[in-house]
Amino acid sequence: MAENYIQKLLKPHYPGFSATETKIADYFVSLGMNIVNKTLANLSEETKFSEATIFKFVKKIGFKGFQDFKISVASNYRTAEERTRQLAVFTDIKPSDTPTDISKKVIHSSQIMLQSLMSTLSGETLQQALDIIIHSKALHFFGLGASAVTALDAYHKFLRTAIPVNYVSDYHMQLMHTSKLTENDCVFLFSHSGKTAETIRLAEVAAQNNAKIICLTGNPPGILNQLSDVSIVVETEESIFQSEALSARLLYLTIVDIIYLSYIYHDEHTNLRSIDTIRQVLSTTKKEVDR
Repeated sequence: MAENYIQKLLKPHYPGFSATETKIADYFVSLGMNIVNKTLANLSEETKFSEATIFKFVKKIGFKGFQDFKISVASNYRTAEERTRQLAVFTDIKPSDTPTDISKKVIHSSQIMLQSLMSTLSGETLQQALDIIIHSKALHFFGLGASAVTALDAYHKFLRTAIPVNYVSDYHMQLMHTSKLTENDCVFLFSHSGKTAETIRLAEVAAQNNAKIICLTGNPPGILNQLSDVSIVVETEESIFQSEALSARLLYLTIVDIIYLSYIYHDEHTNLRSIDTIRQVLSTTKKEVDR
């Protein structure tokens, strides 16, 4: 069964919830759309937690108050379910489909996934990631398999900024590199499953050295999340012809773009000067074409 809007909304926050908050979250999920008919007094009576506790919970997940939360649920709940149905339709590619048919289905499914990302991505989590980057002396990007492509893209983007960056593709070299990190370093770890043994080991070594860890993953309750300072969860639907990891690639690249641009404009003058320097150097590689 597809997750409802409340499940998708709360899923990225679960690793940071207390025992009380987890119980409240579970109850919210069980209510589903019916929560819009509840008041704080109703929920307090049903959960045995105070209205103040429930109000603080709602604020923790990014809303101004309970009414704001209910408005979001009312406007997005059915929309999220409809997106799941639409995604199933538009990823159902048939042998008889022409390249034009396939292009429409692929583009439309990408639009649906990006819309879903916009409704579930936590601004608070993104700000936490940005704060870590701002206070770091260097950034390091690691991933294995398909995740290595995303790590390389992130490295390529941040290479334009003023902060020193590193990327290593070989696992043994990643491990060696991670063993030399300090509390002044921030390591980005990409693993859609969140269960890759090598990536978890990198997180363990980084944590032992007090380096900050930002992970991008599709598995919120995993060990990788527990070891990370900030965990950004990417949710996707798997189709017949496209693995979940591949369909998530667009979302990972989008999140990297968001973090990159947030950092660029945090210190616009310094970073744009770095970008201009790189552009000038790269301009020497372009050959003038005779006309």
